[in-house]
Amino acid sequence: MYEFTSRVRYSEIKPDGKMSLTALITRMQDCSVFHSESIGRGPETWIAGGQGWMIISWQILIHSIPAFGVPITTKTWAYRFRGIEGDRNFTILDPEGNILAEANSRWIYFDLRAQKPMRVPEEEMNGFGSEEPLDSFVYSPRRIFLPKTEPVSYEPLRVQPMSIDTNGHVNNLAYIDMAIPYLPDSFHVKELRVQYNHQAHLKDLLIPKVYTAEDGICIALGLDTGEVCAIVQFL
Repeated sequence: MYEFTSRVRYSEIKPDGKMSLTALITRMQDCSVFHSESIGRGPETWIAGGQGWMIISWQILIHSIPAFGVPITTKTWAYRFRGIEGDRNFTILDPEGNILAEANSRWIYFDLRAQKPMRVPEEEMNGFGSEEPLDSFVYSPRRIFLPKTEPVSYEPLRVQPMSIDTNGHVNNLAYIDMAIPYLPDSFHVKELRVQYNHQAHLKDLLIPKVYTAEDGICIALGLDTGEVCAIVQFL
């Protein structure tokens, strides 16, 4: 397990003084990277070796959003490795130990030079270890089925340099950032699920298609070739 504690920063809050959804999930991503770095397998190793982790799904439950200045503790741990995959849990806690948000995520180990998945190295599994998964978490399937309603298509979004990470493609959080503006102002996110299917790169055009259902909203972000890069579901 790895954890770090830091106050909610002014740069992380919305006009209402509460932490933004993207900032909350960024804490989780940062915690997983810090965990990798702590076992000697951080970004420098990924770049030098041409191998690293790519996330393929998020399921995040939001219980309460912290306000500016509140110290919050983010924790993460790996709980299962299978072939090319690894599963990881997260929690974000307030100073009293109450869970503000919790998450499950699935990752694949990737050969960045060959552009294909590879078996998780023994040193990676041994470094992280394997702990018990969150026992109170209601796990959803990785796959997200789009509603059968007709989507509304919007103007394509050009991928900007700020969205590209050290793997040379659009960072997983950038897709969430792209999807959030299509939510109604009154929408209160209790759960977020994301399925990643295909990489997008600098200057690609992503076409947002918004599906509305009784339980929430799905935004599919796909290339003009028809390949869907990510599906972001807000519940």
